[in-house]
Amino acid sequence: MLPIARAGIDYYLEVQSAALPAFTSPSVTVRFREAMRGNGLGPMAEIVPLADYLRAEQRLGRVGASVDPEASARLLLAGCFRHAYDEMFLGMSVSRDESAEQIVRELRLESPAT
Repeated sequence: MLPIARAGIDYYLEVQSAALPAFTSPSVTVRFREAMRGNGLGPMAEIVPLADYLRAEQRLGRVGASVDPEASARLLLAGCFRHAYDEMFLGMSVSRDESAEQIVRELRLESPAT
């Protein structure tokens, strides 16, 4: 799970950097939203594949049976987004690797056997 959390942090750093100009004016924000919707992008485009992956990992015993895949996918991505936001806008000093470890640990995504 750590590589996924770390990739999520890196992804959101790129996305936030690229999307930042979209929030400079209301009209640009509206065009950005329309482009996202028009291309089938949005939160569920990220959550569904990750939840499916977590379900597959559950079947293999690498993610605990009590884990809710969709809720965990949402929370994992939220943690990654938050780290990226904190790093980009607040100059956060926690490393990306450490943050990924914290996200996975707190969500209890690793199987008890690992």
